Amino acid sequence: MPTAQMLWAGKRLSAHEEEHTRDVVAMLERTGNTDLAEQFARFLPEHDEAWTPDELELAAGVGPWIAFGADVGGTPAPGDDPS
Repeated sequence: MPTAQMLWAGKRLSAHEEEHTRDVVAMLERTGNTDLAEQFARFLPEHDEAWTPDELELAAGVGPWIAFGADVGGTPAPGDDPS
């Protein structure tokens, strides 16, 4: 199921957003694209403390942020039509 989301420095991810981001990171790692996987992984909660105050202040306005759509076969969200 295709999904789209936007991530930015310090954004608190919902459980669904976190799951999809982890799915994308895992897919990128499986395909050998570790540099891009690390860029996506930076937005996961365990890396929240790594953001600088300047990055957090600018966050959604000018970045760093990343927007993506992915079909990585994760678990559908409640209410999503899996077809």
